[in-house]
Amino acid sequence: QHPSGKLRQCELGERAVMGIENWLQMVGAECYDIMAMVGKGTFGQVIQGQCRSTGDMVAIKILKNCDHNGQIVKNELRLLQVLREGDTKDSHIVHFLEAFSHSVWTYLVFELLQQNLFDFQKQNNFSPLPVRHIRTITAQVLVALVKLKELSIIHADLKPENIMLVDHARYPFRIKLVDFGSAILLPEVCHVQEPYIQTRFYRAPEILLGLPFCEKVDIWSLGCVMAELHLGWPLYPGNDEYDQVCYICSTLGLPRGKVRAKPMERREHIFSSLDQLAVVNVCPMPDPDQEELAKRCDLITPSAALHHPFISMQEVKASFEATRGVWYCQDLRGVPASHPGLAQHLAKAWHFPPLQHGGPPGSTTT
Repeated sequence: QHPSGKLRQCELGERAVMGIENWLQMVGAECYDIMAMVGKGTFGQVIQGQCRSTGDMVAIKILKNCDHNGQIVKNELRLLQVLREGDTKDSHIVHFLEAFSHSVWTYLVFELLQQNLFDFQKQNNFSPLPVRHIRTITAQVLVALVKLKELSIIHADLKPENIMLVDHARYPFRIKLVDFGSAILLPEVCHVQEPYIQTRFYRAPEILLGLPFCEKVDIWSLGCVMAELHLGWPLYPGNDEYDQVCYICSTLGLPRGKVRAKPMERREHIFSSLDQLAVVNVCPMPDPDQEELAKRCDLITPSAALHHPFISMQEVKASFEATRGVWYCQDLRGVPASHPGLAQHLAKAWHFPPLQHGGPPGSTTT
């Protein structure tokens, strides 16, 4: 028995790593029965649990507090706290419930979601997704990115594995953004020394080239995800960073003009000759010209992207008005129940009257 009288399973972390199921952990005021393994990532794994006091199913992310991983855990906890205080309920961001630690392990408890988009695509043999579904997914991710921008957060690892379906049977293509282990607070970008943020296939050019960056790197990643859902295959499947840059240049061409901003310096010591190896008292290189790079940045912001014709369908509306055919094209029949926040935004963007269940305003059965 724990001194507080609450049951505690001391070897939970070790047994979790070994894949043992059906054990118990007391955490703070809650007690969880662990039901199954859900998935495994670079820095930890996720298990499915059930809260004994409520019966609710949850997802518990297990992370190890040691060496470099320990800093990653602290960073994720800090970002999750910012999200919790930022009222993200209707922003398509996973709901964080609580965190607790034991020995070298940290446990993060989240609402349980159904399946990530990569597994969904794999389950469907990576068949291209219809554009109307890609539009629905994209609009929700943009709502999430708008909220993150309000909170000065860069997700920095947006990919199909981190976009999860909530409950596909009940709410088709309703999604939430997950995994803030690589997330960065915008004011701290200049202090980021890790060169491998963002998964390679979805890595923005600024990151590949070591240039200053902002929240727009998430927009680049989202664009790559949209293309992948449409193609059934990654848009830029580079084997390494050089390969990745070659793929990008083959479709978008070389950067226009001269990139005056200097790459972010990642070396501890800077030499102009190997003869200087004996000398370590070297002045650092000057900071990159971030203002010049900002002027050259062409990526759209999340809030502006929500009004892009692909999302708002303004061109379609202007050509056909709100005909019954366009109503089905907009795929809004099931939105009021499953995506209330998104439905409000799209209805406003399309200048529709308040949505009613069962069909478009003024529709008839003829």
